[in-house]
Amino acid sequence: MKDPIIENNMNITFERLALALANDYQSVYYLNSEDNSYVEYGPSGEDKQLTALSSGDDFFADTVINCRKMVYEEDQERFLSTFVKERVIEEIKNGRSFTLKYRLVINGKPEYYYLKTIKGTGPDDKYIIIGVRNIDEQERRQQAAAEEYEKYVEIAKALVSRYEFIYYIDLETDEYTKYEADKTDTKLKVIIKSNDFFGDSLVNIEKVIYPEDRPMLRTHLEKECFVSDLQSTGVVTLTYRMITKEKPHYVSLWAVSPKNDMRHAIIGIVNIDAAKRKELEFREALGTAIDLANHDGLTGVRNHHAYTKATEELDCLIKIGKAPEFAIAVLDINGLKQVNDTQGHRAGDEYIKSACHAICVIFSHSPVYRIGGDEFVVLLKGRDFKNRKRLMQDVHDIVHENMKKGLVTFAAGISDFQPGEDSGTVCVFERADELMYNNKKHLKMLMELQLREQ
Repeated sequence: MKDPIIENNMNITFERLALALANDYQSVYYLNSEDNSYVEYGPSGEDKQLTALSSGDDFFADTVINCRKMVYEEDQERFLSTFVKERVIEEIKNGRSFTLKYRLVINGKPEYYYLKTIKGTGPDDKYIIIGVRNIDEQERRQQAAAEEYEKYVEIAKALVSRYEFIYYIDLETDEYTKYEADKTDTKLKVIIKSNDFFGDSLVNIEKVIYPEDRPMLRTHLEKECFVSDLQSTGVVTLTYRMITKEKPHYVSLWAVSPKNDMRHAIIGIVNIDAAKRKELEFREALGTAIDLANHDGLTGVRNHHAYTKATEELDCLIKIGKAPEFAIAVLDINGLKQVNDTQGHRAGDEYIKSACHAICVIFSHSPVYRIGGDEFVVLLKGRDFKNRKRLMQDVHDIVHENMKKGLVTFAAGISDFQPGEDSGTVCVFERADELMYNNKKHLKMLMELQLREQ
């Protein structure tokens, strides 16, 4: 006894089955391939059941007329030359489904549509189902994505062309691939695949890196250090020199991890030799100009402008509680006005230079500033700060020795920075300046006593 459900299903015609499967199409044509008669169906009602919309005796003739009315002008010739009965039948005979993408003019604007054929089987083999679906939104999304992808490709090509080499590294296994940029078509070609990037790097450092740059690279390309830097900052950049044809040239290493993938790292090596050498020339020229702006033209030591910059930096450190130990010594030349008045300004200039030389010899490890005609300041840090008492004794000894010989003398006062008490360098300077004036009075008294004794 036959199952009534199976028996009922056996009576479902190809037309009914195809129409049920085609409910996502905007129009479905049921075409008799022998006489070209057809019925057009379309979705209707809330449940989108396909219902007959129109019919005709010659589908392909009607299609030509409708094409001229509705198909976008730029697509009409391609549509008519492609969608012909012989071609559709040929595709179907070869077991393929005929498809076509084109644009219809809807409300004055072109929209993309997609046409697909299905051939009947058995008693329905003379029928062809043609489904037409609006794919405008999908097509434009794809086009926008394709255009965006093309932009990315062009950007990638431009970036690739800048790099001498690119490495793709697995930070867990140390396996890596080294690529070389092909300048002719801006593609990458694999030149090395190996399994120990960090080990190979240490070997190559000794072979191709300029000796002075090797220690820095050894440190930064040690795996633990490299991974730590990459994870903490997201990027690692290094500038160093490679030896090519027995000459060093500058390159820049730039390393990042792909987005949301901290297991891998991408390293690019860029030749920056020409740009780096121009930068060095510029820095040298700029450094010369800065030196001129920050140094005293007569003595060669730093000037008031340089002292202001130095104290501003110290004041910033004082404000955040990170100032180092330091002291300020203030020194003032004795008798400069008398030399200028009696011997002239040329002799006065030599007098200033003589005093400056003596100060620089004493404070050989600290910056000396000439902040006025006869006034000098020394910022003592590090070694000189620790030896400040001995250095001030040297000042005392030289001044008294010069006083006996009738040579240049200068008064001096020194004061230490007091953390928690001094709000800035001006506090330290004022104490040192006051001590200098006290010393000046003392020296003046000694000189007067010396003159009386003579």
